[in-house]
Amino acid sequence: MGGLRAAMRHTRVAILAISAPVHAVLSRRADRNCRPWTRRFAPLTLLVMAPLADGCAASEGDVDGANRSGASVSGATTLEGSLHVLVAASLLPVAEVLAGDFEALHPGVDVLIAGAGSSALREQVLAGAPADVFIPADPSHLQVVRQEVGISGEPAVVARNSLALAVPAGNDARVTSLADLARPELLIGLCAAEVPCGTYARAGLSRAGIEPVPDTDEPNARALVTKLAAGELDAAVVYASDASTVAGIESLGWGTGSAPEAVYEAAVLAGAPNIGAAEAFVDFLDSAAARDALASHGFGAP
Repeated sequence: MGGLRAAMRHTRVAILAISAPVHAVLSRRADRNCRPWTRRFAPLTLLVMAPLADGCAASEGDVDGANRSGASVSGATTLEGSLHVLVAASLLPVAEVLAGDFEALHPGVDVLIAGAGSSALREQVLAGAPADVFIPADPSHLQVVRQEVGISGEPAVVARNSLALAVPAGNDARVTSLADLARPELLIGLCAAEVPCGTYARAGLSRAGIEPVPDTDEPNARALVTKLAAGELDAAVVYASDASTVAGIESLGWGTGSAPEAVYEAAVLAGAPNIGAAEAFVDFLDSAAARDALASHGFGAP
């Protein structure tokens, strides 16, 4: 956990850790007034999204095609207020950039990003967390939310990713291929099976005929990458976006057939407290500026 805490001290977005009884949450606030980032603590068992501002819980049922309130990107109404966006942990670094760019376009909006494993975020939404936009790394989690809570309009694919075998800088363990994940003397890491990076990894390794011997199943992609970069693991299956951009790790690619692919879909939640800003944010993710930012962080185009 030391590596994860160190990483959290250097990020301005929320990381919802699901492996500890108490987790620290950092809330991203717009720094136009030089306000500090705030740290709050909440027990996991409550499925808390307390760091997010109060708002209406999502209404039940699918409201696809329903009339929407609030301003759109092309509308004349000025967007304002807090915008709560839940993103897969692998999107956290670029989500900070995208949030800042969106705030620059809409000075009246404060974008608050919370990130965790997609399954944990899904449960937050199902528990009634006041959120506006949900962007998991696997559309299946969004489909559950659509069925149980509802979404406004259709989801939009905003990015793609793939998996890669990665090692700490220097590769002291001399890992060369996916087959090394079965070496019992190595410290091997995967994401937990219930989150997309773990689901995709296990499916891809099974197709390749590899039976890994993981020493840790991390709750999200960022936690796994942090341990790998800290040298606490000899190898791990991580997202290609992390393998190519995070300092302290080296990508060995996939090497056997096609690497598993992750698809990120963004959706405005039914009953979103700030539906106008939510719609504008999802539209912004399809802009050239947003795609450039995603590409610079190792993500593929929709």
